[in-house]
Amino acid sequence: DVSMFLSGQKVLITEDLEDVTVLEGESAMFKCRISPVDYSKVQWFLDKTPLHTNELNEIQSQPGGYHLLTLKKLSLKDSGVLTFEAGDKKTSASLVVKGNSTIKT
Repeated sequence: DVSMFLSGQKVLITEDLEDVTVLEGESAMFKCRISPVDYSKVQWFLDKTPLHTNELNEIQSQPGGYHLLTLKKLSLKDSGVLTFEAGDKKTSASLVVKGNSTIKT
């Protein structure tokens, strides 16, 4: 749709996501930055699953175009690829959750 494209903002991802490795049970935080800062058509995914704020996921927008995703109480099965989409742009990073079997009790 050309008219939508012309009136629509061109969005850029100015800071990409970075890979995170955490131990089981910990939290992971992903952060990226987009321009224009007030662009609101954004979505987080874990693998192909859209993420929404709930008791385990916290999604925040901060001044300056920053978008934060905090994943809490991670388990081994949560390992995967996080993707942040803004309009037609996307940035991805991997989440690696490691077992904490190395801890001696």
